[in-house]
Amino acid sequence: MISRTLLLTLALLALVLPVGASASSRQFSILQDDSNLLNLSGRNKADAMQEAKSLGFDMVRTFVVWDRVSPGANSKRKPAGFDVGDPNSKGYDWSYYDKYVQEARRNGLKVLFTLSPPLPDWASENPGFCPHLVGGYNNLGRACYWKPKPKVFGQFAKAVARRYRGKVDLWSIWNEPNLEHYLYPQRKGPRAGTGEVDLGAKRYRSLWWEAWKAIARHDPARRRKVLFGEVAAISSPLDTLYGALCLDEDGNPFRGRMRALQGCSKARRLPIGGIAVHPYNAEASGTVFDRPATFDSLPMSALYRVHRLTSRAVRFGRIPRSGRGVYITEFGFQSNPPDRTRGLGLTAHARALNESDRLFALDSRVKSTAQFELYDAVEVKEQDIFNTGLRFISGKLKPAWRAFRMPLVVTRISSDKVELWGQVRPAQGRARPTIFAASPGRRFSRVRRVTTNPSGIFRVVVRRRGASRLRWQTRWLRPASVDGYISSEELRSRVASAGRKIRYLR
Repeated sequence: MISRTLLLTLALLALVLPVGASASSRQFSILQDDSNLLNLSGRNKADAMQEAKSLGFDMVRTFVVWDRVSPGANSKRKPAGFDVGDPNSKGYDWSYYDKYVQEARRNGLKVLFTLSPPLPDWASENPGFCPHLVGGYNNLGRACYWKPKPKVFGQFAKAVARRYRGKVDLWSIWNEPNLEHYLYPQRKGPRAGTGEVDLGAKRYRSLWWEAWKAIARHDPARRRKVLFGEVAAISSPLDTLYGALCLDEDGNPFRGRMRALQGCSKARRLPIGGIAVHPYNAEASGTVFDRPATFDSLPMSALYRVHRLTSRAVRFGRIPRSGRGVYITEFGFQSNPPDRTRGLGLTAHARALNESDRLFALDSRVKSTAQFELYDAVEVKEQDIFNTGLRFISGKLKPAWRAFRMPLVVTRISSDKVELWGQVRPAQGRARPTIFAASPGRRFSRVRRVTTNPSGIFRVVVRRRGASRLRWQTRWLRPASVDGYISSEELRSRVASAGRKIRYLR
């Protein structure tokens, strides 16, 4: 008598159909965890870098913090004899970043440098205003984000580009310039006959341009690899991006007096390498099915809004066509525990990570995905600290750790048909994972092997009576030769059930 499990296996073998590659099958993944990868937490950064590689990350991102590497950061005057544009000028301290780049390259990881604030007081147009409350909030402490001098910032970019020429694969300029937390002031009230002036956008344009010129000259191979934006999902990111590209909120060139007030009388074409975004949901929680709260925010479900912006920018000659790509450089979800107020339960946290991967894979213009934090951060009293790590601060793994390593999303097409989309991130190329399925209350049985594309991604459709009620899992035997592993290891995805279709929410 043929067992029920065998019948299930035979039926699935006959009805698993491979389909074409996903819309974007060449996305790379970025990890940022400055506390651990820069060794600021005291953990072994070499171990953290090795773990990043074994999880399947392609690139690591870090903030090159202006006041951290510069001398006299709290002085109102630049130190005597200090040359901002010379990386060897006395007072610069590059030690953290030298070791960071060395460890990244040793582990086969590419590097993204984001030239970031806070700035030394002496680099502000009004040093006497620094340090100030960050964004006007008492709980964020004091630093200097006030009116950075673009020309001086360009000299800082020159120093970084000279020191790390040929060692950085991707550059980006500033962090979240649409927030007062990082660029201050942001706006100025309307004048007679005009609207509100976006001072943040105006200054960001100048900061980006001065930094790009320095990178283009001193790291010329990366002149087309300088990202623009790095905007937060909240606080009108689209207005900032449009304004920085000399376009109004409708995507049209500024006119009349506003054109001059926004510094766009002679609007130039910015040779950007792409738009960098941080498409968190509100409070880094929720799911792919959460609708955007406002018309000008950029949570993950509304990322399509960037495409209209880049199309308008290309049309009016503000950016090249090659600059339309979208780079997610910071992203994640908070988990509960430890965040009892905003975090997702641990199972939901793992599922949300996989579903966001699926959403971004549907968009051919999205060039990268990102994970903010390997470990949860240390809680700071009265500050909103993200707990988006794949590990708890103790080092214990969250379910999301394994879910990130081998994403799996099952989409219900009908009661008898589902789509399986997944990835084997650690494979570093093509892989042959095995699909398993189980009826409720039954053991998993092997369905078949699938072959991924060079990025480790696969997509198949399964037709079978009751397919949408099954539980699914993928497994892959990591060869001993991958990432220096001495013995082979079976990696498993999370157990996934069929859900509704994932798409942008318009």
